[in-house]
Amino acid sequence: MNKSFIVFISIIVGIGAFSACTPTQQPIQTESINTLEPIEGAASQEAELIAVPTATELPYLIHPLDFSSKDTAFCAEEPAENPFSLSCAEGALTVSQTGNRRKTDIYLLREEPLSSGRFSLTADVTSRPVDMDKLDQNQFGFYFTNPGGNSYVLRVQGQYFNFEEWKITDSVEVVSVTNKNYAPALYSAGRVNNFRLTCGWDICDLFINDTLVARLPSGTGNGISALGFFTASAWDQQFGSITLTNFEAIELPGSLPELQHFFLMDDLTDDHGTFSQMGLSGAFSEFEEDGFLFSPVIPYGYYAAKSGPSLADVSVSVVIDMDINPDTKATQYAGIVCRSSLDGKYMAVLRADSTYTIFRDTIQRPFALLAQGQVEGIQPGRSSNTIRLDCINDTISLIINNKLVESFTDTRYGLHYGRWGLFTKAGGAPYSDAIIFSDFSIEEIR
Repeated sequence: MNKSFIVFISIIVGIGAFSACTPTQQPIQTESINTLEPIEGAASQEAELIAVPTATELPYLIHPLDFSSKDTAFCAEEPAENPFSLSCAEGALTVSQTGNRRKTDIYLLREEPLSSGRFSLTADVTSRPVDMDKLDQNQFGFYFTNPGGNSYVLRVQGQYFNFEEWKITDSVEVVSVTNKNYAPALYSAGRVNNFRLTCGWDICDLFINDTLVARLPSGTGNGISALGFFTASAWDQQFGSITLTNFEAIELPGSLPELQHFFLMDDLTDDHGTFSQMGLSGAFSEFEEDGFLFSPVIPYGYYAAKSGPSLADVSVSVVIDMDINPDTKATQYAGIVCRSSLDGKYMAVLRADSTYTIFRDTIQRPFALLAQGQVEGIQPGRSSNTIRLDCINDTISLIINNKLVESFTDTRYGLHYGRWGLFTKAGGAPYSDAIIFSDFSIEEIR
């Protein structure tokens, strides 16, 4: 399909407007739920009843909180000896660190007991660190608890987020954690960020500032018993202040279909917004009729262009057009990335000497070689080849030109969740069409 750009994901009705999963993230207005109410016309033998729509109130689980009453669960004062202080005024809840804090991990939790199935929660949050010129160390987030007592949590710090599972008793026990992911949609410290967490039976979608940034492959299951907000600070970090406004939640109707697989296809002949931040500084890059042309200005440099939403199990594919010479050892290569996070990523590349390599790149072991080999059937000279990387559970598989060339399991460093995109390493002499990427696709696997 020429000049194609397709995104497929189902949309679910929530508070205000829910966005489709397109890079432009245009909001789709919620359809009103109406009843008809008769109004009598002028008195006459032919008097008619005129039907006008009357909006039905949204099915609120938590009505929009104005944070003006200390009687609400969210605005109850903290004891004087607690390391967090809380205040409610002028429609906002503000949490800050007290002067008597000790060097321990601390949490503040506020929740509303309720009973529901699927839900959508929205809120605005402003994070102000102790020093605006330094890294924002404030931690905050939202959670829901099921009747069995397990809590599922979104944690945010700076421009990073992750999901967790908790056991809440006298303290918070973190049972499991996903990899921490970068979210370009998160505004910097001091600015208001809008969050929308939409959870079905099996899936939770996270929207930040009307952009889909993540999908968690678990949902409400048999229902929830509470929705909450929290702040946190590690023992060796400082906490400035967090301000929460416009907090509300609605119940999603049971008639809506469950969220479908995320699928995106981009032929890369034009900038469709798939890669909002290209990350190709020091390189020549341009969209043309035959794809995304790339060549480095810095010889032997590494480059990546990543995008979201963050997913767990995925299949990533792209067509790579470049010069192939099996008789010369190649420094140039191009390929794809899956599960890119703060903890690391997987990369699979096709080299200019017609060989392939799969790396695991982590802080502990950068560019660890996991597999390599010769690709059969690639002709010397300029050629186009399709490379696909499947990251499913603990299995990493590489398919080149529809042929499986490598498959293995890898559990070291626990890379199970993250973003995806393109990756390349330069050769020695730059020229404008050294590598051409086209027909990029990403599919969620469930």
